Amino acid sequence: MDRPHENREKTMTHAASDSRTEDPSTETGSKTPPAGNRFLTVLSDKAMRAPLLWSTVGRFPLYLVTLALVVFATSRGTGYGSAGLLLACYTLGGAVLAPVVARRVDVLGQTPLLLLTGVVHPLALIGLVCTAPDARIPQLVCASVAGATIPPVSGCVRSLWSALPSGREAAFSLEAVLSEVFVIGGPLLLSAVLFWGTPATALVVGGLLAGVGAIGFATTQASRNWRAEESESDLLGALRSPGLVRLLAILVCAAVSMGVFNLVLPAFAEEHGSADSIGLIFGAWGVGGLVGGLWYGSRTRDWPAERTFVIGLLILSAFTALPLLAWDNWSMAVALALGGVVIAPVTAVEYELVARTAPSGAITEAFTWVITVNVVGTAVGAQLGGLLVGAYGTWAAFVAAVAALLAAAAVAFAVRHRFTAPAGTPGSTHPDPADPELYDSTALRPPKDGA
Repeated sequence: MDRPHENREKTMTHAASDSRTEDPSTETGSKTPPAGNRFLTVLSDKAMRAPLLWSTVGRFPLYLVTLALVVFATSRGTGYGSAGLLLACYTLGGAVLAPVVARRVDVLGQTPLLLLTGVVHPLALIGLVCTAPDARIPQLVCASVAGATIPPVSGCVRSLWSALPSGREAAFSLEAVLSEVFVIGGPLLLSAVLFWGTPATALVVGGLLAGVGAIGFATTQASRNWRAEESESDLLGALRSPGLVRLLAILVCAAVSMGVFNLVLPAFAEEHGSADSIGLIFGAWGVGGLVGGLWYGSRTRDWPAERTFVIGLLILSAFTALPLLAWDNWSMAVALALGGVVIAPVTAVEYELVARTAPSGAITEAFTWVITVNVVGTAVGAQLGGLLVGAYGTWAAFVAAVAALLAAAAVAFAVRHRFTAPAGTPGSTHPDPADPELYDSTALRPPKDGA
């Protein structure tokens, strides 16, 4: 797809309109890079190098903080009940307020909200560490504030990726791979910090890394120039897109399956040897995701995204049944590694569909709603898994996980032709980060209103 360069406003409008109305699998006018070079092409985009770097820094400690909250609470002798309450406040704070923060990003731009959350989030975690062990209410308040002010780096960087006139498919594949890296790397980073320091140190380190990443991201040229298209504000925001709502319903079902696994895998590991093996099991799951994401991202997809999404969910459902055949922790690790291969490709296609169905002026909020429904679905799945394990055993929980994914696949098949944005919404009008005009002297000036 050719990018016009007659003037900056035309470039910004044209690039953004194309980025949201065309499916990457149907783009014309641009050469598709060779399969083996697709990741390299994305990584060599000079406009996105800095945002990618800072987004990685900012998101790497997210899982560290989640785990460190539990370790921190139990290290004070408060018990798992109090630790669970602390984690619940942190999680619910993010789930409830993250879409609100993201909506403000779409209205005000990325820089103000990234700077604000990049400062408040680490301060809230430091405040939590400094509270007395018996100061229950201040601890819960700090945890809630920390969760509510998690920097919206994920939504922001995916908004930038969605503006690329070509290579979005590979970019979203890279995002899926990075998600697996964060899942594996966060606990490893926690272990490293705990080796040298304390759970309180881990919380502070996690908060500071998240803050530094957000502030660094906010200072990049691509982020400063990003603007969502002006649109009429309403209570629904991104949820005014029926296509996005359908997609979120599917993702809730899939998240229930993941939540069941989060609960049943530790139970399985304890039944078949030792709970200490849970790290190996989850690690194998993440490695499978890495391999699958790298494989998918290096290929050129011939099928439309919606068809790939349905087929991917069906394959994932089949692979999710493999743990029913496991007889020990090692065989479980193999089963999860095989199933993990499918997760990253499905996630990459999911990001493409979010970018397609997001309404005008709400791209960041749309990506943030994905995180919120995942949190909700995972919580429901964990509760369901606990009930099933207690009543029938681990096999029943694994069956429920398969059923939830089959439900997601069935809904995806039923609505596969309806993953569209509301009529008349061309999408955000932020400039293409790869446009060389952004790096002219004129790019140093703030964009015009409505640009």
